[in-house]
Amino acid sequence: MNAIRGSVTAILSSLFIWILFAYTFRIPIPLIGMQGPFGEFSSYRGNVIEVVTNVFLAWLVFGTLFGGFMILAILGAVTGIKMGHKYQNTTQKDKMIMLWASAVAVIPVFLLSISDYIFGPW
Repeated sequence: MNAIRGSVTAILSSLFIWILFAYTFRIPIPLIGMQGPFGEFSSYRGNVIEVVTNVFLAWLVFGTLFGGFMILAILGAVTGIKMGHKYQNTTQKDKMIMLWASAVAVIPVFLLSISDYIFGPW
């Protein structure tokens, strides 16, 4: 159960992390480019609905077509198992699993946001 809780939390929290990165750093949007204050297209020039729609569609594309959801599910499951064992005797076990699974979901999103520095321009 801890693995499932960690996987679901990592996948769902990654959408909010994508939105946060779109407004604070940058995030790749397929067929558009890098969106964010440090990208080619600023998130502050468009309205919120447009930015969230672009981020949601990019989240679906990278999650389904490129296997991002599988990576997040594996990372979340491992985190859920580890944190479930670490906090098994506390009343805050579920909260700690959700906190750490959300924190682990930041890593793939950050790597994707700097992927053009790692692999070169698209």
